[in-house]
Amino acid sequence: MRLITKITAGILLGIGVPIVLFAVTDLANPKSDNKEGAFVALCLFGLSPTALGSWLVINGRRNSEQERRDRLQATFYRLLKQGNGRITPLSFAMETSLPGELAKAYLDERAREFGANFDVDEAGNMFYRFNLEGVSLPEGSVSPPAIKIVPPTTGKNSPPTTRRLIIGSASAPPGSFDVIVEAVPGVHKIAAIKLIRELTGLGLKETKDLVEAAPTTLVSGTDQTTAQQCKKQLEAIGVTVMVIEN
Repeated sequence: MRLITKITAGILLGIGVPIVLFAVTDLANPKSDNKEGAFVALCLFGLSPTALGSWLVINGRRNSEQERRDRLQATFYRLLKQGNGRITPLSFAMETSLPGELAKAYLDERAREFGANFDVDEAGNMFYRFNLEGVSLPEGSVSPPAIKIVPPTTGKNSPPTTRRLIIGSASAPPGSFDVIVEAVPGVHKIAAIKLIRELTGLGLKETKDLVEAAPTTLVSGTDQTTAQQCKKQLEAIGVTVMVIEN
């Protein structure tokens, strides 16, 4: 339909504009003896198609601009949900094909609109943090799961164990999954501590000890969807993660 509109607008302007120019020139010529015919041609065959063609062009550009704004907004919300409220100018520019300055300007505007905060990761990269508390995320989006902490067993005859964070029931049902944090590179340790604190509500020291204890079982006895969501969040910040089935 958009192509048909463009073709129609081109045909109308191609007919109307030359007639308008010819009629106006004839009317402005004092030696012309056919001013009445020129006026009729201007009104009937010049102004009408020119006006209609111009309206189609303007309306088409307006619709294209609205579609562009809708695409940017849809991409913005999608990345925001995937990042659990966190988004970078680079990721937004890559998804929208916008130049970096325009991508940052768009995010700056949204940050002012929604009262977002700015933060910097351990590599010095700036990102925007939007508060998604109370926002209903559609199924399949990444959101922090409810996690309860089960301390490691201790005792003289107890085998050494690692601290575990368990989502859901403490008893792992058949077909449940564990998330194993295999390694946390030093350059990503700060980001890992921040994310795990958000997921667990642990204190800074407890989270730091947990990260430094890798390899360790981070999530145990959960469903596959939750395990994959947790794995995706951790891998997004550079943590090496493995999901295994019980």
